[in-house]
Amino acid sequence: MSWMQKLFETYEACSREIDYTAPPQAEDGGQEAPALMPVSHTSQQAHICVTLDSEGKFHRAELLPRKSQLIIPATEASAGRAGAKVAPHPLIDKIHYCAKDYKGKKAETFKGGFEAYFDLLTKWSDSEFTHPMVLAVKKYIEKGTLVTDLVTSGILQVDASGELLTKPVDEESGIFKSIQKDQKTKLFDQGDAIVCWKVVGDVLEDRTWGNQELQKQWMLFDAQQEKGNGLCMVSGDVVACATNHPRNIRRPGDGAKLISSNDAANFTFRGRFEEPEQACTVGYETSHKAHNALRWLIARQGYRNGEQAVVAWAVSGARVPNPCGNLLDGINDEDLMRDDAPASSEAVAVEAQPKAPPPNMGLLFAQRLRKALAGYKADLKDTDGVAIMALDAASPGRLSVTFYREQMLEQYLGNLEAWQENCAWVLPVRLPDEEKGKGKKHKRTVYAAYAPLPETIARVAYGRRVDDTLRKATVERLLPCIVDGAHLPRDLVEGCVRRACNRAALEDWEWPEVLGVACAMYKGYRAINFHEKRFDMALDESIDSRDYLYGRLLAVAEYIERTALQQAGEKRATNAERLIQRFADHPYATWRQLELSLAPYMQRLQNSSSAGLLGRAKKILREICDKFSPEAFESPAKLSGEFLLGYHCQMSAFYTKSEKDAAPEEHTQEGA
Repeated sequence: MSWMQKLFETYEACSREIDYTAPPQAEDGGQEAPALMPVSHTSQQAHICVTLDSEGKFHRAELLPRKSQLIIPATEASAGRAGAKVAPHPLIDKIHYCAKDYKGKKAETFKGGFEAYFDLLTKWSDSEFTHPMVLAVKKYIEKGTLVTDLVTSGILQVDASGELLTKPVDEESGIFKSIQKDQKTKLFDQGDAIVCWKVVGDVLEDRTWGNQELQKQWMLFDAQQEKGNGLCMVSGDVVACATNHPRNIRRPGDGAKLISSNDAANFTFRGRFEEPEQACTVGYETSHKAHNALRWLIARQGYRNGEQAVVAWAVSGARVPNPCGNLLDGINDEDLMRDDAPASSEAVAVEAQPKAPPPNMGLLFAQRLRKALAGYKADLKDTDGVAIMALDAASPGRLSVTFYREQMLEQYLGNLEAWQENCAWVLPVRLPDEEKGKGKKHKRTVYAAYAPLPETIARVAYGRRVDDTLRKATVERLLPCIVDGAHLPRDLVEGCVRRACNRAALEDWEWPEVLGVACAMYKGYRAINFHEKRFDMALDESIDSRDYLYGRLLAVAEYIERTALQQAGEKRATNAERLIQRFADHPYATWRQLELSLAPYMQRLQNSSSAGLLGRAKKILREICDKFSPEAFESPAKLSGEFLLGYHCQMSAFYTKSEKDAAPEEHTQEGA
């Protein structure tokens, strides 16, 4: 239960901050920042807003913007309700609870729903913790005209006989744009729409869901309701214990629960205990505070991968980098980004030659990383603890904690720093392109140095159509590598390298990412698993290992042929690109084939203005060959992923040199 204790402490620390409990609304009128909910409340998407006066008279009704999330009062039963269980919220709820005159298709399913709702509302309004807004809503509900008023206002739609429509003429208009159809019957039920209330009068805040005084009164009323006492295994106190724990943890509408024992007929707890309370008892207030803190943290700073959620947090509420996110996202250093410059692509033949990475990319990356870490350390103390949790749904109704760690801030940030340093490589980043005007969203590709995200690694290792289960399992396997510094799984590294070698199966836009991630993974594999020297992101001409040198040879062959094709205006893959898979398996034999195929392209360049480029490429070719020993050069052994590092670095070095050579010419043209 250490994770619940940590979440409870987080709630206690953050509930005192107004920025967390009542965050300001976005300036553009968009969705408000996630708020830390009070106890006895839940988050709910509302569809219709009904405005009343203080006497309960109907004024108007209007549709709310789609995905309007409200914080509403809830009972213990309603906060965890599921299926056809009748458990109304006390104020804001679905039409088939709030409307006495509802006669839709779920009237029988939720028989007694209105009576239960009205009884709860009456008890609240008759108690010492009532509120004028509650009295106004009760007066209106007693009239039993909600459905009629909504039909008259044009919110709900009926047929000629006055029955609520289940098959709208146009699903893109009115209430049908907001509610969902039944997946089995494919029919709509307008009674599923959730109604919230505004009460106009002598109040500053006329929204019932935004009135803090009303929220306080409901919490006081709910605390007086009968709840069985027991030992809270989180706080250690004898308090009122929860029997029904909250849902909606990862997102609104999420039915999976972390704590549940409602199956008394089978073997959920039987075999060890006679009663579910013997397995675990958690205080009502403790449970709500812990779940509300977790819900808030996931919405505020969590990583979502389908049904999987990963969050890292400090008890103080200060932001902590997510292990599945990009640590360098907040550092916008233009020196570390460059325009689209794939190491090898047919696009190079058509577009202007791209800008290459600066030669000191590794140094700039280190500066950027230090800047990012310093930003987090400024908001936190060295003595602060950090908790990291991963959640996934074992079934639609059960949520499991698949990963949990508690670390000191220095240890956690140190592990993230090591992951970035060990696995950082030049990778493509898609950014919005504001220069192309409004209308259709345009994006441009830049290249930046950072460690690939776990989700990206899964996509590269198993293909872009990887299923959710495998992607989530991959993220789960990588979490200990990032958070604890554990060894990288060898099969993941080999999968990335294998796909990078299969160039023919990759799209042109896909190739730079696959190549970059494969280089990053192999670099990290050697550094983490074997504690070997780290490879630089720039070309290291002092490396004389067989695999690295063969990668450089492949880059030289591709550069020569690509330059010749570009001058001739030909758009096709080079021999080096087509034979990269065979080159990885049989480097010596394939190199002899590539070397012979280069002769006509060299002849073409020799008789053109690119003779200087050819001369430099030949010189590099000789220097690389001189570094080989005869035994290593002729060895039939396969190449490891290291050859991709040599290939990528050599290609980047060619473009860097090309830019330096072109710079004086551009200067001369400008001065002419």
